[in-house]
Amino acid sequence: MKKVILFTFTIFALMSCDQKVIQYPVSYSNDDFMKRSQERGKLLHQEELQWFDEYMKTSDLKFVKTNSGFWISNNGQRTPLTANNGDYIEFEYQVTDLDNHILYSYNENKIQKIILGKADIARGLHAGLQLIQEGENAKLLLPSFLAYGGYGDTQKIAPDTPIIMDVKVLKIKKH
Repeated sequence: MKKVILFTFTIFALMSCDQKVIQYPVSYSNDDFMKRSQERGKLLHQEELQWFDEYMKTSDLKFVKTNSGFWISNNGQRTPLTANNGDYIEFEYQVTDLDNHILYSYNENKIQKIILGKADIARGLHAGLQLIQEGENAKLLLPSFLAYGGYGDTQKIAPDTPIIMDVKVLKIKKH
């Protein structure tokens, strides 16, 4: 009986010595993905620029392009009266799409009370708040990369959507 078990074990051991073929995963070029992604980003940006041009042509307001890449309906200049990072600021805002459909109203957003630079807000809104004085209103035309980006807000704003924000700065308290 011992010989049969030893013989069976030896046969299995010899059969398992068969050389295995290594199968590597299929790899895709990262460069190709990056090129496609860059091209998609360029096309999206061009499309958004065309939308904003059309919007500005039909608007009664005059817009100034900022260094950050968005448009604002005031002079777009920082002054000693505008907020800086670390300042307490109270503001309210409304979000619309490029067809002026309200996505988030002033009532939905309520009055925001934040320390600038410490709050989780859209990058374009953060930059825009630094260009609006206390008591002033301004309209921000935000390309998708400065609004809610490639994910949207998961509620009313779809991915890669440019938006318009009407912002009213109610109070600025310098730190």
